[in-house]
Amino acid sequence: MSMTYITKKHDYVASLDGKESPEHEKSASVERLLVRTTKLTTVTIKLYRLVVFVRMIIFVLFFKWRSSTALAMISDGTTTVRAMWTMSIAGELWFALMWVLDQLPKMQPVRRTVYATALEESLLPAMDVFVTTADPEKEPPLVTVNTILSILAADYPPDKLTCYVSDDGGALLTREAVAQAAWFARLWVPFCRKHGVEPRNPEAYFCPGVKARVVSRADYRAKSWPELARDRRRVRREYEELRLRIDALHAGDVRRQQWSRGTAEDHAGVVEVLVGPPGSTPELGVSDLLDLGSVDVRVPAVVYMCREKRHGRVHHRKAGAMNALLRTSAVLSNAPFILNLDCDHYVNNSQALRAGVCLMLDRGGSNVAFVQFPQRFDGVDPADRYANHNRVFFDCTELGLDGLQGPIYVGTGCMFRRAALYNADPPLWRPHGDRDAGKDVAAEADKFGISTPFLGSVRAALNLNQSEQWNTTSPPRSFDGAAVGEATALVSCGYEDRTAWGRDIGWIYGTVTEDVATGFCMHRRGWSSAYCATAPDAFRGTAPINLTDRLHQVLRWAAGSLEIFFSRNNALLAGPRLHPLQRLAYLNTTVYPFTSIFLLLYCLLPAIPLVTRNASTSAFTVNTPPSATYIAFVAALMLTLAMVAVLEVRWSGITLGDWWRNEQFWMVSATSAYAAAVVQVALKVAAGKEIAFKLTSKHRASNSGGGVVKDRFAELYAVRWTVLMVPTAVVLAVNVTSMAAAVQEGRWRKGPAAVLAMAFNAWVVVHLHPFALGLMGRWSKTLSPLLLLVVVFTVLSLCFVLHLHML
Repeated sequence: MSMTYITKKHDYVASLDGKESPEHEKSASVERLLVRTTKLTTVTIKLYRLVVFVRMIIFVLFFKWRSSTALAMISDGTTTVRAMWTMSIAGELWFALMWVLDQLPKMQPVRRTVYATALEESLLPAMDVFVTTADPEKEPPLVTVNTILSILAADYPPDKLTCYVSDDGGALLTREAVAQAAWFARLWVPFCRKHGVEPRNPEAYFCPGVKARVVSRADYRAKSWPELARDRRRVRREYEELRLRIDALHAGDVRRQQWSRGTAEDHAGVVEVLVGPPGSTPELGVSDLLDLGSVDVRVPAVVYMCREKRHGRVHHRKAGAMNALLRTSAVLSNAPFILNLDCDHYVNNSQALRAGVCLMLDRGGSNVAFVQFPQRFDGVDPADRYANHNRVFFDCTELGLDGLQGPIYVGTGCMFRRAALYNADPPLWRPHGDRDAGKDVAAEADKFGISTPFLGSVRAALNLNQSEQWNTTSPPRSFDGAAVGEATALVSCGYEDRTAWGRDIGWIYGTVTEDVATGFCMHRRGWSSAYCATAPDAFRGTAPINLTDRLHQVLRWAAGSLEIFFSRNNALLAGPRLHPLQRLAYLNTTVYPFTSIFLLLYCLLPAIPLVTRNASTSAFTVNTPPSATYIAFVAALMLTLAMVAVLEVRWSGITLGDWWRNEQFWMVSATSAYAAAVVQVALKVAAGKEIAFKLTSKHRASNSGGGVVKDRFAELYAVRWTVLMVPTAVVLAVNVTSMAAAVQEGRWRKGPAAVLAMAFNAWVVVHLHPFALGLMGRWSKTLSPLLLLVVVFTVLSLCFVLHLHML
């Protein structure tokens, strides 16, 4: 176990002009424990590593034997047999490779304990929070409003926090909703500070199903217990009126208007300061609704941004919006740290921002480019049918990568160092004595653009990041008319022409998964990242519980991963600064959709004896008896796989249920969305056909009105047919039919090969159980596909027995 400390930066503070700050003379350095990093060296993790390496040895021995057997069969077989043996060997090699790529990067997991309250407010740096939204129909304004309010109410100095909202659709509805949020924040933020309520999302706090975390009289911080109840009723009444106003906006003509009187894809750029920056000293308030005489009523600044869009221009979707936010914030607040949140991901833990800062300011944290928080979701069905929580990835894979060069950036809930987004080198790889690297970099207008104020902000940000010692002085902020005018020019659609934006600077273009590509570029330059799991969860969002929406989401991820593989950001092309195991992790992240090719071939193999009576193929699939060596290898591989799964569950803290749901939905995705992604990217590479982007719906069921939602999970049972379901439905039908034919014909009596074939059919059907439930819609509430399958096989077995008896 290792402990890391931070030195309070009173002994040396580097100011923007390179001179020592007067704070140097005020006090000596004081050390505080901020982060405790613990390497997992338990018996479980050691046994896990041992079993992984044993399984890899078994793989080598198996393929050595398998190759010699295949060569003998191919030399004496027909063309069909040769093709099938070649496919079998290639598929087995690919599955083994993907398993190794998945396991090796998880060999050195660490856990971090962050002491978020250890930093005094005077030591907290300034922070910009980016919130992105694009379509008020799929991303309801009320959801965005609650996210903004949770940010403004976070436990962070209001004079050091700025919230930027990007409206990529240019909708007047969104702008008006954000303005309403800014108005309501003047009541909501002081209420949260006064009573210390959690979570600080009004919709979640007032929901009857959510229990406020400050409920104990011993922990209560206000004057009296009845005061909380009284204030809560008043604030809730105001919030209900806010909801009604937003609903009225959404129902009225404003929903169809654009803020800049254009269309969603053709409108002018707008930057508007809705709430100006507060002063640096606390302000006690007066209110007709609440007693705020002893409460700081300051509210962080709020800026609304809508970048310019024109027909014929490529706008690069979310990555383009993030880069526009990056430039806008640079000339207004220029905070050294940036928090990226989707419009549906609210701050669930008011200490989350402090926790991320602790990892950035930790000794050695100067090399950390970003801190990734796990994604947690509300509104997911209790059984998590489609593995929306994805705990195997967040609580196992990301945890393992944290012991290497750091976790992968996954889109939201991520805190960045601004200098890392400007293509700067980390201190670890910076030439010794290079104290003014930002001067030359910022002068290159061909990379950053021709805006003089923006180049000045880049220079300030890069120089601020030069020293291991941290500057506690907030950067100068300017929200006057000149700064807003410059920010508006920076969001024009032509500003990035002939620059390095999207290639080396900011969020990376050329893929629908700009998050993975952006994080990869930082790791490739030598930066590291950190994983921060807090209790309670730092952020919570929404996830699609409908099968069609979930498949389209996975399709977007898979297609984006393949785009990265066929781009200049391929992990195989990265330089020596990328950790070898980190390289394997990124390679696995970008090639996994190819698994669908071999998996579909394997899963459709049982169809061959159903549609043909060709002797060679039938012999290959059913009648060829497996040797004792083959059975021994398969048993050893399955046993070690089960042991790895159990040990992985033990050291990561996930449940067997989480692991099994992940396995099931992996099968559903690999036979549907992954295959479609391979086809889409093949068309893009071969014919230049761009991949269509479908925004995920972020509707959330609401209970705040006190009424009971008729069916919270109505979306779960809605059946919306999509072409993505076709291959998985075919696979399911083929394997069910094959099992039925095997029972009816008594095929299990033909030897071990037929028994193994039926076991494989059953394995496929059990993995596709969630998909079958999705196809059944509301019938799945009362009828289980597995139950129906048992009934069908029982009837078939009885018919077969009666048939034998009659003979």
